[in-house]
Amino acid sequence: MFGAAAGLAGLLLVFLGVSISAFQSYAGDVPAAATARFRRAGAWILGAFLLGLVAVAVSFSWLLSPGRALRDAAVVLFAIELAATALAAIVTARTVLWR
Repeated sequence: MFGAAAGLAGLLLVFLGVSISAFQSYAGDVPAAATARFRRAGAWILGAFLLGLVAVAVSFSWLLSPGRALRDAAVVLFAIELAATALAAIVTARTVLWR
């Protein structure tokens, strides 16, 4: 789970980079409403990335000190991270491609 959580966190950085690139493609004098969806998507993706880092930290702790509670926490966090990664892919595609 340690490696998978780290891999998903890295994938989330790719989605964040796509959102930031799309955001930066607008001129600086564009109204904030025009770029709001990119800022909102970037904030959610950044939150999912930080959740991924927590999943990595808990998984690493489980490797150092095996125990049922840490394993259960790592599994739950990984499942949430997996769902957040799928949601980030959908949100990024909608924000960048279909709007």
